[in-house]
Amino acid sequence: MKDARPPDARSALIGAFLLGFAVAGIPFWRIPYSALVVPDAFYGIGVGVVFVAAAVLAYRHGALKGLLCAALVLPAVLMARVIVESVLDPTRHNLWPLALAIVLVLGLVVAGAGAACG
Repeated sequence: MKDARPPDARSALIGAFLLGFAVAGIPFWRIPYSALVVPDAFYGIGVGVVFVAAAVLAYRHGALKGLLCAALVLPAVLMARVIVESVLDPTRHNLWPLALAIVLVLGLVVAGAGAACG
């Protein structure tokens, strides 16, 4: 017997965010600090994940939820790296607010395009 209940929107949004966080984060976190260039480090799989997540979430749960959930993946990935590396070496990330603003704009643009397609 098939369950006729619709999937829970909250768990779908959280699951999509966590999946995007892992898929975009693992390649980004593996880049050595000396070779890291923001936002170029997110081009490729990171941008693709955000676009697809925004399109699918917008189709299933509405454009605004899809846009906001997917747009915050890349800034969250960046902040996770900043927090971990700042604990190890406090002098390393002195321009993180600027990098965060750049990545937030990138996430909003890519998620906006994905949500529009969804």
